[in-house]
Amino acid sequence: MKTLISAETVRQAKAGGQTCLAAGKDVLVTPEARSLADELGVRLDDSADAPTLIKAAGATEDPAMASIRAAVLAKLPADAANKPELVDQIVSKVCLAQKNAAAKPQVVATASATKTAAAAGIKLVKGADVHLGVFPGAGTDKQVGIADVITAADGAPIAAGFMAWSQCFFPWTLDYDEIDLVLEGELHIRHNGQTYVGKSGDVLYIPKGSAIEFGTTTAVRFFYVTYPANWQG
Repeated sequence: MKTLISAETVRQAKAGGQTCLAAGKDVLVTPEARSLADELGVRLDDSADAPTLIKAAGATEDPAMASIRAAVLAKLPADAANKPELVDQIVSKVCLAQKNAAAKPQVVATASATKTAAAAGIKLVKGADVHLGVFPGAGTDKQVGIADVITAADGAPIAAGFMAWSQCFFPWTLDYDEIDLVLEGELHIRHNGQTYVGKSGDVLYIPKGSAIEFGTTTAVRFFYVTYPANWQG
């Protein structure tokens, strides 16, 4: 029976730190899987005797991965070590689950940040001490996190802060101008039937009066600046 390599197979291999998948005569590879493999840097080995999952030549397994593998083997039957394909698949799924869990923002009831003021009106906000609170405008069930770190209370004509969430969209109409700098993940802006996707390092400008949907299909964390400062009314 032929083995199938799908796009999901490639994703799991990448998440598990694998760099090569067997793609010999007894393996069917979907066009989407080939395209994704090229994009993610996972080699498809056409050698008939290639193992299903291969590490790069000379590579050593990441300590975290080795720890996960040991934990998986400890819970499987004694003969599991003779089934490397099965073990690799389980390890890949565990790694992917941990990665997705780590991407979810930590949201508390009330936002907070450590802020230091200087005599000249300069404010220093410690990013490591910023804790996101729930943004009610998105719906409390969606756990969209937000923390205003610069506001009108600081004597500023603009406001700034952080937002983060995972796998959800919510509608919003802006009564102010906004600039967003994506720090992690993907920020999706839907407007008039089009979706604009900002990734890490990208900047998006949303003009006043725009009726949009903020969202992400994965997870996102970004820094925003708004004008005027009292954007929440």
